[in-house]
Amino acid sequence: MKLRQLEALRAVAEAGSLHEAGRRLFLTQPAISRSIRELEVELGMQLLTRSANGATLTPFAHHMLKRVLVVQREVGRIVEDAQTARGELGGQLTLAVTPPASTRALADSLIELTVARPAVKLQVIEWRGENIADGLRNGTIDVAIFTQYGEPKNAAFEWQRLYELDVQLTIAASYQGSDRLSVEQIHTLPWLLLDSPDDESSFVATLFGEYGLPLPARTMRCSAMNLYLDLAMQMEAVSVFTSLAMPLLSQRAAAGEIRLLSLVEPPPRVGMYLAYASEALLTATARDFIGRLRGKLEDGVEGRLPAGMRYSDTGKGGR
Repeated sequence: MKLRQLEALRAVAEAGSLHEAGRRLFLTQPAISRSIRELEVELGMQLLTRSANGATLTPFAHHMLKRVLVVQREVGRIVEDAQTARGELGGQLTLAVTPPASTRALADSLIELTVARPAVKLQVIEWRGENIADGLRNGTIDVAIFTQYGEPKNAAFEWQRLYELDVQLTIAASYQGSDRLSVEQIHTLPWLLLDSPDDESSFVATLFGEYGLPLPARTMRCSAMNLYLDLAMQMEAVSVFTSLAMPLLSQRAAAGEIRLLSLVEPPPRVGMYLAYASEALLTATARDFIGRLRGKLEDGVEGRLPAGMRYSDTGKGGR
C-alpha cells in the first residue's frame, strides 16, 4: 500500500470522477485508475463503482477513507516535525474550543505563538463537546480546550484538568418566581441549553442525576453562543453560564434585563480541560502552544476572564 494510492482514492472521493481526480493531482486519468486498481488487488476489495456519470466509493471504501485521512494527517505532522528540527518557524495548529475556553490566556497564547512562529498555519474552531471528541478521535484537530461536568470518560483522547469554575443560572427578567430554588423546584421550569440534554456530562444530566431526577420535561437547545445569550435575556427559561460570564451577567441583572438564580443545594462545578489524541504524538507547534497557555494560566485569575473584555469591565464576579 503506497501513499500515492491513498491520495488517489481520496481525490476520487472528493472529485467524484477519475478525470477530475487526475486533474487535481496533476496526473492522467489512466494513472489514477491504475493506482486504484492496484489498491483493489492488494486489498481484495472493490473500492469504486464506475459509471458513465463518474465514480463513487463503495461502502468499504468510505470506511477505509476515514483511516486514509488519519494516515495523511500523521504524514503531514512528520513533515512538520522535520521542518521544526531544521529550525523553520512554522508548523500548523488546529485548535477546538468551547465558548468558556475563549479566555485572555488563550488569546495571549495564540498571539505569542504567531509572533514566535511567523509562518504558522493556525485554525481555531468553536465546537461543542461532542464534536470535539470526534475531532480528537479522527485527527481533524490537534488540541482542544473544553468545559465538562465531571471527568471525561472518552478513551479516544488524553486530557488534563486546568481548573474549575462555578456555575451561574439565569432567567429572563419577566420571571415572577423566587430567585432561590431547590433542585426539585427548578426541575419544573423550562431550560435553555447549549449542550444536548442527552449528553451525560451536560449540566442538567449531572445536576438532576445526582438527585435521582429525570431530565426536565421542557428543554430547548441552542449551540450558537451569541444567539443563546440573546434568548437567555428574553425567554422565561433557565440558562446556564460559567462564572466567567459574571461580569456581563451582573451588568444585565443590574439593568433589569435578567434575574440571577441560585440553588439551595450546591450545583456541580464545571472543569476546564485540555485534551489531545496522544501526548507522545503532539507536534512541536502544539507543545509550544500548550506550554504558553499553561504559563498564562499560572499568572492568576485574570487569564481565565473572557477574551475581549476590558479590565475595567470585570467587576468582582470573574474567576
